[in-house]
Amino acid sequence: MARPSAGMPLARAVADGEARRTLLAEDVFEEAPADAPMPAWPAAPRVVTGPLDTAFESIFGPADKEGWKPLSLATLFSEGWDEAFHDSPEGTNGAPKQNWIGAPAGVFGRFATFDFFYTNHINNVPGLFLTPNAPFMPVHTFTTGNQYAGYTTLLLPLSSRLQIVLGTVYIDSRKTSPGGHYVGNWGDTGVQARVHLVDQRNFSMVAFVGERIPTGKSVNGSGINYITPGLEFWWNFASKWVVRGGTSINILTGRKSATSVYVNQLALGRYLTSKEAALFKELEVHVTATALSDVADGAGFVDDIYLFPGMRFSLDKKDKLAVLTGVQVPVSGPQAYVWQPQFSLTWKW
Repeated sequence: MARPSAGMPLARAVADGEARRTLLAEDVFEEAPADAPMPAWPAAPRVVTGPLDTAFESIFGPADKEGWKPLSLATLFSEGWDEAFHDSPEGTNGAPKQNWIGAPAGVFGRFATFDFFYTNHINNVPGLFLTPNAPFMPVHTFTTGNQYAGYTTLLLPLSSRLQIVLGTVYIDSRKTSPGGHYVGNWGDTGVQARVHLVDQRNFSMVAFVGERIPTGKSVNGSGINYITPGLEFWWNFASKWVVRGGTSINILTGRKSATSVYVNQLALGRYLTSKEAALFKELEVHVTATALSDVADGAGFVDDIYLFPGMRFSLDKKDKLAVLTGVQVPVSGPQAYVWQPQFSLTWKW
């Protein structure tokens, strides 16, 4: 604020100071060139509320980026639990913190997904997962033919530190046995609690524990109970480049038709367009490598390796609607199928 002089009224000095602050804020939030590092994000004040108010504001509030504050591991037990969720800004290297199909998240978000996948030519071999990207997805059964499945997930942040994820397979159709008829049933349901350990501009890390609830039919590869602890990260390490990875273990706690599975994933991707693009806004392409290992001899200690090339783009500038698609291909191990295209529509509010 300008210091008022003898000839400057106090009201004029205050107005001059407010104008300076407005110009500074506009400079900070002005979009940088595509290859230029993003400016430092202005620090937002802490807004502490009660548990119910924090959860309500996290789910139904504006979640604007201007209210975001970085989180560190050092303040895990002191900050974020009583503060409402806000969308994280893009990294200083220009990559937004979005979900990708077939890849570990490593970030928080508030959205719902509507997904479909098709599995071509299931083989009668002891594969571990038909879709290793979600622990509540159908497990391979000793059948042949194709598979058609649809599922949905709902991601609800309860604070800056805590998030709940709900998911269920609402239809899974495949043959009951070699040469049998196709049967469709409701699949298993998953619930996951996620804790944001670190949330910085260029790096994010999330720990989680999930439960697979056996609400489906065994004939469709469901009816299985798992507990799944894990860890994921997101890193915007270079201009428009992101690497994300995760490690988890699905610990079998129910019937012995399945097995405990150790899952490791690593994804590398790049954003090719900005949100100003005419058609494919914030288009990104990536590839995910997934390694599954039977650690309980429920499938003969087999190992599966999958590759998943995928892409994502937004349908609007605010990323309220996005299209995600990719194809998963087994490249090593029993190779329980030939290929598996996946499609997802994401709705963010």
